[in-house]
Amino acid sequence: MSERVERGPLKLPKGRRWAVYIISFATWLTGVLWLIYHYYMATEGRFGPVTHPLEPVWIRLHAAFSYGAVAVLGLLWGTHIVRGWNVRWRRWSGGFVVGFFLVLIITGYTIYYPLSEELDPWFSKAHWILGLAALVVFFVHWLSKSRPKI
Repeated sequence: MSERVERGPLKLPKGRRWAVYIISFATWLTGVLWLIYHYYMATEGRFGPVTHPLEPVWIRLHAAFSYGAVAVLGLLWGTHIVRGWNVRWRRWSGGFVVGFFLVLIITGYTIYYPLSEELDPWFSKAHWILGLAALVVFFVHWLSKSRPKI
């Protein structure tokens, strides 16, 4: 039995596409801003390092946009990912993006709900290193030149 392949463009409508771009970029940017404020903007106070007042704002915004990013994955799954996979369009880069995003979700979850004190720094570092690379991963997928094989 052959699998049914939906016809039509794999490209999202303009409004949804911009929502994906904005939520994805805002998630990335707030993560970068949190890293900058966490590692470079703390000051030395009387009793040790003092967190910059904007650091908690950036992490809260990052968490909020991250929930949106998970919703974006659901949107893309139903309208873009499965259809692209079925027509063999950008499979290698698309599969990598999905796997990459799932690892970001898992590492983010383990930061919020730590498994152990020993593993937490590793998951945290993995999350922000992968998060920084996410923009490159997106552009590699977006700019890859394969065409659908219908």
